[in-house]
Amino acid sequence: MGEIKDLPVLILGYNRFEKFTRCISTLDKQGIKKIYVSIDGPKNDYDKRIQKKIINFCRRSKSELDIKFKNLDKNYGCRKGPIKGISWFFEENKYGVILEDDVIVSKKCLQLFSYLLEKYFFKKDIMSISSFNEFTNKEIESIYNISVFRSWGWATWSEKWRMHLDFSNKIRNLSIWQLYNLLPEEFRLIETAEIIKSCQLNLLDAWDYEFNFSHIVNNKKSLTIGGINNYVYGFDDSATHTADIKNIDIDFELFCERNIDEKKILELETNKNFSTLEKCGFSYANKKNIFNQTKDLFKSWVYSFVFYLRIIKRNMYKKNYMN
Repeated sequence: MGEIKDLPVLILGYNRFEKFTRCISTLDKQGIKKIYVSIDGPKNDYDKRIQKKIINFCRRSKSELDIKFKNLDKNYGCRKGPIKGISWFFEENKYGVILEDDVIVSKKCLQLFSYLLEKYFFKKDIMSISSFNEFTNKEIESIYNISVFRSWGWATWSEKWRMHLDFSNKIRNLSIWQLYNLLPEEFRLIETAEIIKSCQLNLLDAWDYEFNFSHIVNNKKSLTIGGINNYVYGFDDSATHTADIKNIDIDFELFCERNIDEKKILELETNKNFSTLEKCGFSYANKKNIFNQTKDLFKSWVYSFVFYLRIIKRNMYKKNYMN
């Protein structure tokens, strides 16, 4: 199992002081000493006060921990903010672990991250490593090969992250129909292309859909550690996307230190793979005939027109707000 004292860990935070300090304190107790912190810029005075507390906490902790801190110059939101933080992190590290500030991962999981990051450093078809998937068999203590990653405690390599950014930049001006045709046939749904385009246009404030799009289109995999290996305690009013745990089909009480056979790589059962993809905004597509393809083309025009109207509305709002 891998050593973790030199394993770089990035924490993505914003304005949740208690959750943030709990995350750092847990990492410290587990033996992690190389910590990076990226905080999105504040929206208001309340955010400024909380972020000042976070900054002061990091400064006080520097004597015991190797903490590097980046406070973004403005509020970039849940898409651009994490991308900027992760990109900064990988300017200094060849690989590393990324956590949101309300996530705790087990020590065994961190050791596995370290081991797998080293072992698969040159493996081109592995894009990421995930600590979480609610559909894996809790009884089989092994690792699964899955088409998408999950963002609640994950890891990757700087080269793979740069590949994703280059790919995203290359396709950012494609139409919905062109994005649709990039998808492998078994995943070719116009709704998937619509999600990706809405992210590209900043109409959907989330970054992880595009990273998974890079996985699927480029035929990459995420090694996923089976079972519940992390604890997410941010299901409350402070959350942006998952405020209600009732909408999350996970029993976090199963979280514990678990021994995993790092040499056993399994394929996830077909029905569970379907469920995983759906959770990430992707689904398997039925074989298309000419009628279905024509219908999808028409849908792409409708989505594009709706996006055009939304962008006009957004620009008008910004213009009036600035004035």
